[in-house]
Amino acid sequence: MSAIALIPCRKGSSRLKGKNMRLLAGKPLLYWAIKGAIDSGRFKRIVVTTDWDVCADVARDMCVDALMRPPELCTADAHDFQWVSHAMDRFPGFDVFCILRPTSPFRTGDTITRAMEDFLSGPRCDSMRGVSRTPAHPRKSWVVAGKFMFPYDDGTIMNIPFYDLPTQALGDVYVQNGCIHIAWAATLEGGDVSGLVIRPFVVEGREAVDINTAEDLEWAEYLMGRET
Repeated sequence: MSAIALIPCRKGSSRLKGKNMRLLAGKPLLYWAIKGAIDSGRFKRIVVTTDWDVCADVARDMCVDALMRPPELCTADAHDFQWVSHAMDRFPGFDVFCILRPTSPFRTGDTITRAMEDFLSGPRCDSMRGVSRTPAHPRKSWVVAGKFMFPYDDGTIMNIPFYDLPTQALGDVYVQNGCIHIAWAATLEGGDVSGLVIRPFVVEGREAVDINTAEDLEWAEYLMGRET
């Protein structure tokens, strides 16, 4: 079984400008993604797919591949299937691909190893995606329309609206994060990166940290400081 790591490092970001190259403990977020992939020892090839020369330079300095994307694959609307297919066409012959986003800096080589072992040894699936338990249950969400609001989910249990029930009565819900995404290369034949049969890789605590705002980055700095 041969696996390739794909690390997306697009220049644009709507919420945190240049987030993939923001510094954490003196190193860009991209550095931590590459380091985790290398430390895992699980990949025959590690590829940073980017439209940013700065990211490409970091990749080459760390002795991994840099693949420049065409402009149409670098917009905010470009979805994973497009840039993953572009990379897999450029580097064919792999059985498995693994997406490692730079916004999850506490994903270590050990994290990746655990996920890969679970993916390969567990029940057969098309893909595995990193998720973490969320305290914000979607059945307690609302749609605001002007001066009024309406339940996002107007279902009930024993005629009691979801939003009036205690959260623990609604069961655990998990939200996807950027920690890891693993899939068989053949999954791409269906036109997406996930397929129909998806298994969870549950992460909690710092492994679940996903940096998308300045506040997220500050929190990551705090956590990183506690490790030293």
